[in-house]
Order: sequence, then structure tokens, then C-alpha cells
Amino acid sequence: MNIENIMELAKQLQSLGFENAGYLLLKRICFKPDHFLLSQKVEKGKDQVTFQLFFEKDNTQNTYTLSYYDALLQKERAAIDLSINGINTSNLEKSMIGIDWKSAFDFVSKKQLNWDEEASWKNEQNIESVIEGLLELEKSEDGKAVAAEFKLKHWNGLPYQELFGTINLLKNKSEVSQRFYFFEGQVGISVDEAYRFLQNRLLEKQMQAKRKQTDTEKIKEAENDSEGSNGSGLLKKKHSGKFKTVRRNIST
Repeated sequence: MNIENIMELAKQLQSLGFENAGYLLLKRICFKPDHFLLSQKVEKGKDQVTFQLFFEKDNTQNTYTLSYYDALLQKERAAIDLSINGINTSNLEKSMIGIDWKSAFDFVSKKQLNWDEEASWKNEQNIESVIEGLLELEKSEDGKAVAAEFKLKHWNGLPYQELFGTINLLKNKSEVSQRFYFFEGQVGISVDEAYRFLQNRLLEKQMQAKRKQTDTEKIKEAENDSEGSNGSGLLKKKHSGKFKTVRRNIST
């Protein structure tokens, strides 16, 4: 094992803003993979940036290098306190916070159940209650938006995405990602620099969405005005034709 190489990688990550990654590197490299990913989450104020760092092995030198990382910015979503379809959204989210969703979506691990003790399935009862609340919300358009918000906030990144419903549109509005490459002899993009870049990308994305919405509304207004104008013109022609016919009959 090339300890010196691992130490250098740990120092590189430290300089970029990734804290205490040495042991994680050691655990991955001891398996001698050709390449591997290292996940890191960094809190920035109320925002969270998720990094997927990609390392490759140089077999000729018996060393590993950081090739690139993917950075994903997730903006914090404000708490929602409404009553929709008889569901208090604030209470529903509190219930969602109290559940270990990673464990909930683990359909592989087994455990012994004691059917005589309600505590054995209490967690699953809580999950069922949350699902029932989400389904109730989704019976209305406003509720669908809130349900999608909660799913994205608490289930994002978990397996079995087919159970989540339609959250991709909301996800596209509130997340932005970018890949940053590392070249030999260059320092590379730090965590802080990546965060600022992603913030700017997200702001640009939101502004483009607003412009698109405004343009769509203007087009609809123009179409409505055009339809109204065409309708009036047609009505005038009908009236005009009718008037001429009456006059012709009188003269006859």
C-alpha cells in the first residue's frame, strides 16, 4: 500500500475543503480498485452540497489521482404550514423527520418480529400513516405540489425511485449540478468556489424559468386577443352580409 500517495491525496482534499478524508481513502484503496467514488456532504449555511469524488489508479506508478468530482447543490426548502384535504402539512413533515427513511427503503435486511408486541411494527405503522397523508394531499393540485416537496426533501437519493411519484420537475427547479475536472499540476476548484459557481447557475436557471413563464403568458394573451379580434371581424362580416341582403329584397 502506497501510504505516501494516500497522505498526499488527503492533503489535496483538505486544501480543497474536504475535512478528514484520509481514513475514507485508506478504506477504499486497501481493496486496490481500478477506480472508486468517495461521497462527501458539505453544509453551506442552510444549503447542502453533495460531492461525488472520482479517483483513478495509475498501475505503472501504483498511485491514485483525483480525476474529477460532481457537485450537487440542494437549496433548503422553507417549512410549509398549511391544511390541505384535512392534512396539516407541518405535522406531516414532523412525522417524516422522525423516520429513518434509508432504513425504511431497505427491502433486503431481515429482523425477527414479535407479533405480540406492537413495538415490533410501530415504525412501519408510522410509515403507513405518512404514506396515507401524502396520498391524501395528492388528491388536489396544491396538495400534489406539497407532497412532491416533502418527497424530494426527505427521500432524495434513496433507492426505489418508482415509489416517489413525479418529483423530477420540482427537483429540476431546486437543484443544480456541475462536474469539475482536475488536471496535473493545477490546484483545482475548491468547495467554496464550486458552491459559488452552483449558486450562480441556480440563480441563472431560476431567471430563465421566469422569463420563459413570462413569454408563455404573453403568447397566450396575444393568441386570446387575436381570437377575439377575428371573432369580431367575422361577426361584422355576417352583419354586413345580412344588411345587404335585406336592402336587395326591399328594392326588388
